[in-house]
Parts: sequence; structure tokens; C-alpha cells
Amino acid sequence: MIVLNLIVVLGLISLMIIVHEFGHWIVARRLGFQTPIFGFGLPFGSHIKIGNWKNTEFRFHWFVLGGYVAIPELGDESSEELLKEMPNLKSLKTFPVWKRACVASAGVIFNILFAYLMCLIMVATIGPPSSKGNVVITGLLDSTSIAKEHGIVPNPIAKQAGLRAGDVVLKVNHLKIKDPTRVVQIVKSHPLKEVLFKIQRKTFKNGKPVIKTFNVKVIPNKEGAIGIGLGLIKNGEYEKPSRNPFVWLGQSGVILIEWTVSMLIGLWLMITNMFGLSPAGAPKIGTDDLHGIIAIVSIFAQAITVDFREIYRWSALISVNLAIINLLPIPALDGGHLLFMVIEKIRGKRLAESIQQRAIQTGFFLLLLLMFFVLFNDIKGLISGKFNLMPEEKSSGKKD
Repeated sequence: MIVLNLIVVLGLISLMIIVHEFGHWIVARRLGFQTPIFGFGLPFGSHIKIGNWKNTEFRFHWFVLGGYVAIPELGDESSEELLKEMPNLKSLKTFPVWKRACVASAGVIFNILFAYLMCLIMVATIGPPSSKGNVVITGLLDSTSIAKEHGIVPNPIAKQAGLRAGDVVLKVNHLKIKDPTRVVQIVKSHPLKEVLFKIQRKTFKNGKPVIKTFNVKVIPNKEGAIGIGLGLIKNGEYEKPSRNPFVWLGQSGVILIEWTVSMLIGLWLMITNMFGLSPAGAPKIGTDDLHGIIAIVSIFAQAITVDFREIYRWSALISVNLAIINLLPIPALDGGHLLFMVIEKIRGKRLAESIQQRAIQTGFFLLLLLMFFVLFNDIKGLISGKFNLMPEEKSSGKKD
């Protein structure tokens, strides 16, 4: 099952990239730009010519994860090669900034539209994600490194009692728990006294989820602490879908905005953490949390193995993520082209072609370095089990 889902995920990611490139292509065609080549896959090695349509040669490359469209009048990185490869290419026109900006941003807009479509299908068929949440143990503060990150002394009590990260806290001393502060209040008020936790834990056996509910007795230290981090997360369920199509449109927009804002905040925290500028108490999101295609495919495939309905959520999230990445002001990306246009608008004239080409080459070099760094993080994460959402339950004679 997981292998089939891996194929599904790779196909969806390829589709998202093709949607992005189709956005560039269709807007470029509408505005009068030449689009001599549209490639399915990345342009490595040989290719198969599929056919010609709308003065565009469509090609298929064997490295199928990706796609591209050549727009030489946009000043893209492939234009010089295309001029040599396409002797019948017409003389290049000069287009105003607004038209070039429309073409450069079209891919991002189409990724956002694709994400919105995924949200729309989700709320119309299975309903919007539930707003209800669960209090979960986000981490055990038993190791020196984790405790140091939270500015406290290591505390192994929770781990020794049998609690795990990811456990849902249903009750504490027979009281229902709906927010993390309530857990803290109860535990702090019982130093050196037994506290009863009712826990719900999801494990996996032969790739299938198994839900277990059990009690754990914990005795806090004299400060009333047991060494856990707590958080409130959505419970992964879905509300009943509305019968009103206009409600679907609104719900889809709200969900997409919420997810996009969360990703932008995460990116901002990562950047500020890199330079030591993150505000006090903000989550620690560093370069070790920067991951790429291996991590995305692994987590996405596992998520839809556990619950196939997650295909909508993850498709939307990844499509928005592609849009955000492409808007970064790096010369080899769409955001880099837009940056050149902003500079052109301010200066009143375009940057010299040689400067733009050097900037694009530098951008490609930086992207390659980033890809190797991300690949290293992904491999390290795979080896350490960081992306494993479905740990098998270890068999033992001990009962919970």
C-alpha cells in the first residue's frame, strides 16, 4: 500500500509543477510572448517530441518529476540556448514590465488556484477540518539538549512513567482536559503526589493504525513538574460538509489563508532563528528543519496511508509551498525575475543583460548548494526515523 501511495504522491507533485508551468505558458501565450518549448519532466538527457501546438513544441523527458516552459522574451535562463536550438524563432520583442510581471507571477497564481481547488473538493466531499483540538505531549524533557532548548533542568519522570511524545491527554485525575494550561495547573498543585493521566495513544501494526486508551500514574517532583512539553493540535477529524456551494467557496478560502499564514510564519521564524533574531518564547525552527522532496514524499505517502482523506490537505499545502518558494527573491526563481523588474521600474531602464545572466548563474549555484544541504537533511532524517509517522508497536510481555 505504501508503495502505491508513493507513486500517487510523486504523480501529484509532478502535476503541481506542470500546473505551475502551465500558468506561465497560458499567460505568456495570451500576452503575445513566444513559448517555443514546453517540457514534461526536467531537461536532462534525451527527450521525446510529443508534438506541436500553438507554436509550442511539447517534449517528454525521462526525469518526470518536474516540468518547464521556455519564454525567451521574459529573459529566462534558457533563452540563449533556445536561440541556438531554434533557428526559426522569431525576433524577440520587448514587452512592458507589467506584462512580464504577469507572466513571471502566473505560475505562483496557478499553484494557489490548484491549492484552492484541493480545499474546495475537500470541504465539498468530506467537510472542512474540525476546529476541535486535543491536548498532546509534544516532547519529553528528559534529555539535556531538549531541556536546554526550553530553558529548564532535564526531568525524566514522565519518560520513566511510560509517557511518550504524541500521546493525547484525555483526563488528569478524572478531569477532562481541553487545554494545556489545565494540565499544568493540576500537576503543579500535586508535588510529590500521585497524578493519574488518562492517555490515548496511536500506534501502528502492519501499517494499520491501532488506538489504545490507558492510565498512567505519575508522581511530580517537589516543584510540581514531570518533564513534558504540551500543545494543542487539531484532532484530524472533519466536520460534516455543508450542502450550500457558496459555503464551500468561503470555507475553502478561509482554510487556505490559515494554512498559508502558518507556512509564512514558519519560514519567517526559520530566517529569524538563523540570525538570532527570533522573539523570546518563539518555537525553535532552524536549518535542521529545512527539508526537501524526500521528506515531503515520505511524510505525504505515510499520511495518506493512515487516512487517504489527507490527500487534499497535503496537496494544498505542497502547492502553496511551491508558490512561496518560487516567490523568494532568488535570481533563478520567479521571485528573482520579479525583483529584476522592480529594479527596472525604479531605475527607469533594464539591468544589463550580462548582470542579469551572472545573477541568474549565481542563483542557480546557490540553489544547488541549498539542494545538497536539503538532501543531507533528508537523508539524516530518514536514517534517524524523523519522518516515520508509522512506528511499529514493539511486542513485549508488558501491558499498558
